[in-house]
Amino acid sequence: MKWTLYAILYLIGVLTLGLLLMGAEQMLAAALDLVFLVIAVVMFRFALKDVSAALDIASDERERAELRTLQALLILTFVISAGVLGYSFLKALFPFVP
Repeated sequence: MKWTLYAILYLIGVLTLGLLLMGAEQMLAAALDLVFLVIAVVMFRFALKDVSAALDIASDERERAELRTLQALLILTFVISAGVLGYSFLKALFPFVP
């Protein structure tokens, strides 16, 4: 469970940094966005395995529901963060992207 919580907190932080970096210098912002995106993907994979393992050993329905909610939160934060970082990366490389 610790990987899941770490990943969610990291993804929220990266989302904030990605939004702040959109106005920064282009090549530096593109490099940082790419690094943050790679780390986000790795942490997402660890966290998804962590939640899946916890779901396998969950004993009652309430615990399963909590873990499914945590899994949905993890996926949602990853999709939003990856979208913002990907857009910021493309915008830094190709200035004509709206």
